[in-house]
Amino acid sequence: MSEPVPADDDDVLADAAARLERAAAAAAARMDDLVRRASAAGDEAHAARNSDDDRARLADALDQARGREAELTEAARAAGAALDGAMAELTALLAGGGPGGGPDGGPGGDDDGDQEDEA
Repeated sequence: MSEPVPADDDDVLADAAARLERAAAAAAARMDDLVRRASAAGDEAHAARNSDDDRARLADALDQARGREAELTEAARAAGAALDGAMAELTALLAGGGPGGGPDGGPGGDDDGDQEDEA
């Protein structure tokens, strides 16, 4: 059987137990802090991945927009050329030099622009 522990030994054992409890509590607190920091780092990594995904999507959208810009620029150039041609044709018609516009293209209208019948 065990011998009774002297009073001084009880104090030493109680002090050791108290120190052990404080060390365990400090270790638990440190562990909780590390878990929180690891979780925050994970959240930051997730946000960074989302940011990278956003950048990739934005880069793709920019590439598509630039392609569309080139298409629209070409369409505007073609439309401008068509308008220039139509304006030149209208100018020629109004000057009496084209089809249906006067002396060499068929019947011409009167010069004042109204449509009165001559009887």
